[in-house]
Amino acid sequence: MNALWSGSASAILPVADLERAAAFYRAIGFDVEMSDAGAYAFVEAGGIRFHLSESEGFDPFVNAGMVYLYVDDPDAVHAMIALDDLRLSHAALVERWRRGESLARIRPVRDEPWGMREFSFADPDNNLVRVGTRLAR
Repeated sequence: MNALWSGSASAILPVADLERAAAFYRAIGFDVEMSDAGAYAFVEAGGIRFHLSESEGFDPFVNAGMVYLYVDDPDAVHAMIALDDLRLSHAALVERWRRGESLARIRPVRDEPWGMREFSFADPDNNLVRVGTRLAR
C-alpha cells in the first residue's frame, strides 16, 4: 500500500435542485449539512459520506453520477427506502423530468455473480446509488 494514499474519499453527486436532493436524502435516513458557501451539501450516515453539488444547466441524462455504498445489511436498508420499482423507458424518464417530477426509483435486492448482495436506486436527479455487502465465500 502506498502510504501517500491513506485517508478517505467522497463521491460528489451533481443535482439540479439542492433543496430537493437534500430532502430526498434526509427522508431515507441521512444527515445533510448545507454548505455556507451555497449550492453544496455534505451527506452522512453511519460512516458513509458523499457530497451533493448543485450544477447550473444540469442534465440528468448526461451529467448524473454514481456512488457505491457498502452496508452490513442491504435488505434492511432496502426495506426502509420507500420508492417504487419503476422500470421506465428512457423516453418516459425524459417526460417525467420535463414535467418537473422526480426520477427516483429502486431495484430489488439480489445476489450478484460478482460476489455482492446489493440493490440500486436512482435519486431524484438520476444519480445511481448502489448499496451492498460482500457475500460470504
